Amino acid sequence: MKGRIPLLKELIKYHKENNLLLSMPGNKAGLGFLRDDIGKEFEEKLGSLDITEVDPLDNLHCPEGVIKEAQELLSKTYNSKKAYFLVNGSSCGNLSSIFDAFDEGDEVIVERNCHKSIYNALILRKLKVKYIEPIIDFEKDIFLPPNKENIYNTLQKIINPKGIILTYPNYFGITYDIEEIIKDLKNKNLKIIIDAAHGAHFGQNEKLPKDIYYLADYVVLSAHKTLPALTQGAYLLVNNDSESIEFYLKSFMSTSPSYLIMASLDYARYYLDNYGKYDYKNLIDNCEKYKNQINALNKVIILSKEDLQAKYDIDITRYIMILPKGYSGHKFLNYLRENKIQAEMSFSRGVILILSPFNTESNFECIYKVIENLDLEILKNDRSTDAKYYNFIPDKKLEPYEVFKLKGIKCKIERSKDKISKNMIIPYPPGIPLVCPGEVITKDAINIIEDYILNEKSIIGIENNIIEVVDYITE
Repeated sequence: MKGRIPLLKELIKYHKENNLLLSMPGNKAGLGFLRDDIGKEFEEKLGSLDITEVDPLDNLHCPEGVIKEAQELLSKTYNSKKAYFLVNGSSCGNLSSIFDAFDEGDEVIVERNCHKSIYNALILRKLKVKYIEPIIDFEKDIFLPPNKENIYNTLQKIINPKGIILTYPNYFGITYDIEEIIKDLKNKNLKIIIDAAHGAHFGQNEKLPKDIYYLADYVVLSAHKTLPALTQGAYLLVNNDSESIEFYLKSFMSTSPSYLIMASLDYARYYLDNYGKYDYKNLIDNCEKYKNQINALNKVIILSKEDLQAKYDIDITRYIMILPKGYSGHKFLNYLRENKIQAEMSFSRGVILILSPFNTESNFECIYKVIENLDLEILKNDRSTDAKYYNFIPDKKLEPYEVFKLKGIKCKIERSKDKISKNMIIPYPPGIPLVCPGEVITKDAINIIEDYILNEKSIIGIENNIIEVVDYITE
């Protein structure tokens, strides 16, 4: 219809709400580019700088000039052998890394709490997969990364592993002591891929989790999540001598890469080099100060390293706000939104706020005030029990790639028990598959699905209370 332009109008309407953005992207709707004059000029001229490959601007798929120079500077910043700009997000980096590292039929170990793009790559590359059992803190209802014991237990169950794919940090900003594990696994001739999407800012301050950019064969960083870069802007760091990684990057990335995204990636690297240590010190000071003040209100608890199990660490610039048992994180998200605070995500008993150096002290005061005014009674859970994540791995009957071309049959959620899932079933957030293709749908999984539906949260793989299963007879 001539008079309709729904997406643009809604985007402009949302912008006019002037919410405090404690969600992605890391540039905080452009604020991150206002640190200095060149950043301001970039922000002011965004539309005018949307240019294609012309002579002085080089070519991402065959860099010989300014893009080559920018990527070499990026490599120095992160202390990696090679570094690449990604304009299709970290998903492109995950796909390229997996295709470069492994051949069809290879057996790989995969952290269960990994991103959807990794599962897609497992199917496309036709890999055999063994999952690392997830760890759940049931007291707080949050995912934890795998520990050393879980990783090596999985390693012992696989006959001929070619590599391992890990996430560092997880969506909650939680990390673990991974350095010695990576070194040992490399000594076992395993290829190491780290999805470090949420850790592009690590290394800027000693109070942040340890950076591992130089260790793994492939490290993928979502610059746009925490740095002043435009959405879809990411980095791939490579620490081996692969001659084919650039072929896969060309295959999975657009042949018309956005110069706006690439320029923002160049700025994000420049920002870290010039302002990162100073700005992150100030941010961390504010995060610690207001965490203590908010916790003293005795309404929510912002997690600290000391609240976690031994050997775990947490990104102090990410507030994980936990409510008492019996209260809803989903309602908490809505409460914050009503008070013009946009959180990153909610989970059963809390929310995640992503803070950046571009959040001022007045922003922290706003958060404090909104929590101070919170009446916990409005967040009471409507259900008799709190929703929980579970650390089970459903029984796998088929490899994900084997399921891909099998006939699908649709059935109601309540009738899907003991059937094999055709698709990934992914609660959003946190975007981690609950059931993978080829796995048996359990009663526990059905309970979690029904909880997400009840709370009106997004869950991919479910449509109108229908699940697609495969026409396959289990033994």
